[in-house]
Amino acid sequence: TVALTVACFIPETALIALQQWRGVPSHFNNASSFDSLVFSMMGIFIGIVVVGIAVLTVWVFVSPHPDRATTLAIRAGMVFLLIGQVLGGLLLANGFASTGPIGNASIVGAAGQLKVPHALALHGLQVMVVLATLLARTRLDPKARLQAVILCSVGYADLLGTSIAQALGGRAPLDLDPTAWLLTFFAVLLVLWGYVPSLGAARSFRVRT
Repeated sequence: TVALTVACFIPETALIALQQWRGVPSHFNNASSFDSLVFSMMGIFIGIVVVGIAVLTVWVFVSPHPDRATTLAIRAGMVFLLIGQVLGGLLLANGFASTGPIGNASIVGAAGQLKVPHALALHGLQVMVVLATLLARTRLDPKARLQAVILCSVGYADLLGTSIAQALGGRAPLDLDPTAWLLTFFAVLLVLWGYVPSLGAARSFRVRT
């Protein structure tokens, strides 16, 4: 499943790069038969990737890692990645329904930008895996490592949820009302609260060794 997912993700990314190299939009571009073919092929490849990600998400929930912190980090990261696929589907649906310029395909309402929560969700796996890797290189006890992962997971979920609300509410990513500012502040605080101790402990461990 992993091999198939990666094998389909690479050509999908390559097709996007090809269109960018040609100087034309990569998505929702039906200007020519070739552009339509490229966009259709991208859809086929990403469809296979989505199925692969869904299978892998189920797999990480039924195959726990011996370390609880690592298990939670991987599970949270895969859930974020799966949410990213759902948001990608919403972005595509919005683009197909849009009658404006191609560049407006990700815009909801007045200024909501679906690309922002989509990107945040996709990179959630990296955030969680990096944290788990750092924690594995420390001498923190299992309870402290698990707590760091929980804090980071909750914070990132908060940040992602706030970003989704902004986009679907038709508000620009930085057009935050007081509630959104408060939620974003706590989100960043919780992510840092999870990362800072692990970075410090990892640095101390490296110095001692």
